[in-house]
Amino acid sequence: MKRYLAILLLAFAPAWAQSPAARLFAAIEDGKPLVAEGIVERGGVDLEARNEAGETALHRAIEKGYRELAELLVRRGARPNARGPNGETPLHYAALHEDPAFAALLLAAGADPRLRNDDGESPLYWAVLAGNAATARLLAERGADLRAKDLRGNGLLHAAADGGSVEQVEWLLSLGLDPREPNREGKRPLDYARERGHAEVVKLLERLAR
Repeated sequence: MKRYLAILLLAFAPAWAQSPAARLFAAIEDGKPLVAEGIVERGGVDLEARNEAGETALHRAIEKGYRELAELLVRRGARPNARGPNGETPLHYAALHEDPAFAALLLAAGADPRLRNDDGESPLYWAVLAGNAATARLLAERGADLRAKDLRGNGLLHAAADGGSVEQVEWLLSLGLDPREPNREGKRPLDYARERGHAEVVKLLERLAR
């Protein structure tokens, strides 16, 4: 009950009564990146502050696709390897963008592409699953672990087959990944492609499974 009342008070408090971090998160969620940039520029913002979901402002700016705000936060010292609610770093969120500029920004600031979330998934895993080829290639070039597995034993080919991207599957095969390698449940990438109905990926992997 106390937590609920606190949330209500924050929601209805005048802007001047809120902390700079609270105003920053509100501006981001309200789709006002220029306002958010102004709050950061004025200073006094705790860049380690978290929203109710446990994310930093850098997580939110990256997920929302606010490139200028993300650049400003990085310049002001926001940590590129900060962990989110399930262990995700801002680089995980950047992996969900087709445009590799977000990942490039974070990598230049020292983001570690080998960090995995609590499910064992790396940013590269997310990029491959989402079919973001340019971002995936950038992460691979900058040191991402191509052979890392999630907690279920799924590798990058499992992610590519799950996402249905022939291009991603062909790329990973060219890097020497084994399409016959099963996860902990005994499922191969081919099994994932069949379950999802990705006919072209199935056709490609069936030729290699013989």
